[in-house]
Amino acid sequence: MLQTPSNLNRFKHLGLALSIFYLLYNLTTVYSVSLYTLYPSQIYNLATPFDSMIPFIPAMIVPYSWSLILFVASFFLVRTSTQLSLLSYRLILTTIFACLIFYLYPARFSFNRSIPDDWTQFGYQFLQLVDKPFNQLPSLHVSYAMLLGVSLWDVVASKKRWISAAYRLLLTGICTLIALSTVLTYQHHLLDMFGGVVLAVLVLILSNRIRNALVIKHLTLGVIGFLLIAIAGFYFANMSMIASEVVEDLAIIIALYWLISFTMLTCVYQQVKPIRDIRWFQKSSSGRLTVYTWMKFAPIIIIYNGMSLLGQWYFKVFSKGQKYPLTPYAINDKVNVVASPRLTQADVDSYLAYWLSSYSSLELPSSSESNRPAVRYQIIVVDLAAEISSHAHNLEIAANGIMNTAVHYLYLPLLDLQPLNDVLLQDYINLFKQIDALIRSAETQAFVTNNKDKVEGSLITLINFHCVMGLSRSIGVQVLYLLYCGTLTVYNYQSWIEQHYSHAHLKNAYLPQSLVETMANYKSVTYSTAP
Repeated sequence: MLQTPSNLNRFKHLGLALSIFYLLYNLTTVYSVSLYTLYPSQIYNLATPFDSMIPFIPAMIVPYSWSLILFVASFFLVRTSTQLSLLSYRLILTTIFACLIFYLYPARFSFNRSIPDDWTQFGYQFLQLVDKPFNQLPSLHVSYAMLLGVSLWDVVASKKRWISAAYRLLLTGICTLIALSTVLTYQHHLLDMFGGVVLAVLVLILSNRIRNALVIKHLTLGVIGFLLIAIAGFYFANMSMIASEVVEDLAIIIALYWLISFTMLTCVYQQVKPIRDIRWFQKSSSGRLTVYTWMKFAPIIIIYNGMSLLGQWYFKVFSKGQKYPLTPYAINDKVNVVASPRLTQADVDSYLAYWLSSYSSLELPSSSESNRPAVRYQIIVVDLAAEISSHAHNLEIAANGIMNTAVHYLYLPLLDLQPLNDVLLQDYINLFKQIDALIRSAETQAFVTNNKDKVEGSLITLINFHCVMGLSRSIGVQVLYLLYCGTLTVYNYQSWIEQHYSHAHLKNAYLPQSLVETMANYKSVTYSTAP
């Protein structure tokens, strides 16, 4: 069944598309005006001999103004959530690609246009005020007109064919007039129109291949960052009296690095079932991001380290009124699990002491001790954050203060906000089997050691799932593990989350019911088919 988007959701999509447009369009306009003032020779002229044959028709300011009206109305005309998302993808992609071209190939309309002395003069005065004769190639009016026409083509569904035909004829007429008005109002040249058509066609091809909004998000962040850094460098260079060229070149290098990093991240999100390919975010055996990974994704890694600090602050605020929000959950008397954000060294020390203090037999090392403690501890760190280094190394340092405490590190590189069903089920199963194998191996070793030393003792295993902020990935995968173990069921997992992780951000789109059911049924299916 096709889902109808709410008005709130429509306003959100509209607000996002308009915000990106006004930010980037005005940014490149200001840049082009300054560039034209300082270095007019660097502004391109796209007029052709055919442009001089095109008449100026003042009344075409009316269809020219329809572009914004149709832009806004389209978000309330599409009928389904899929159509709304596709519309947003297309308009945002068009905006960021066009503004990138505006920066790389700044152009100015070359004809002089006088304000008409008739009823259209107010329209042209307003146009002259809000839209300077820059940002020429490609024409966004033309691109938007084509994309809006395609996106709104099927919104009127009627059993009477003449109604649908009349609507489509009207829509085609409106979009055609908008496109023609760009040259007939002397706002664009013919090459701008052609560029707008080419851009619209490319966006139509790309938008149908975009996997989800995360791809658009990171590509947009890449372009916004590039333009902000590069244009800021241009202004700093022109304000500086010393080494102005060096400042501008350095800004462009940083901007390109930012754009390349986010473009690579976009490619990662675009991959289907990317989890098996760990070459993107490689880590050492102790959970630290490699130098090669830093070289590729330094801007992203720095941002996520900041988010990690924010996550730790969030938990400190959240823990007010509660002694410890990150309380381990006991699967049985020997295995406990806890989901957390990535912790700093100071936080690791305090949380490790709390996690293990619930066992009365906890013993700290002493110079006078000659016998091993009866209780042995094992910590399994499951790192689910591809974008930052794990706290496994810090946890191992802290665990050195506790005798017979081993720390094991496992890595499942999930991306931020990547839906959990975007990962192959077998990848989760392989991870959970690794955890089970570590538990069994340590239990066997503890049993042999106890028999050899003729002492009684037990092994306690703590499994720590962690991500960046401890709100989605760590809790979601921990829930899947508990379903895999049979500790949780499809009937009680939601109430369990509300009870133990009320702060969790686990929407149905992120942790879908189908994945929950598949994981809950996995072991029963496996055992039923076993000989």
